[in-house]
Amino acid sequence: MTEDPAHPSMALNTRFSEVECLAESHQHLSKESMSGNKPANAVLHKVLKQLEELLSDMKADVTRLPATIARIPPVAVRLQMSERNILSRLASRGPDVTAQNQSQTSQQMQV
Repeated sequence: MTEDPAHPSMALNTRFSEVECLAESHQHLSKESMSGNKPANAVLHKVLKQLEELLSDMKADVTRLPATIARIPPVAVRLQMSERNILSRLASRGPDVTAQNQSQTSQQMQV
């Protein structure tokens, strides 16, 4: 299975990344602005305006998210398997395979 970058739920993820990047890259501006640096103050206001616009877009995305999620086909349809086949496949996995998958998942989360 792959992620669809055009899917509306991915827009929320993209905007969150933009907000995070913008905030982190300009966090020094608040100190400079407080110390009386007028150019830093002007840039800070522009950045805050951009953040406000991004957050507003995210709010609109979140309100559309339940309807978007409701249109996602069930897992059985996406995997093109019956529920019984999915359950039997999950049940047939040995404990060492499950432990290995959990280990891989925790390693991916640390990266």
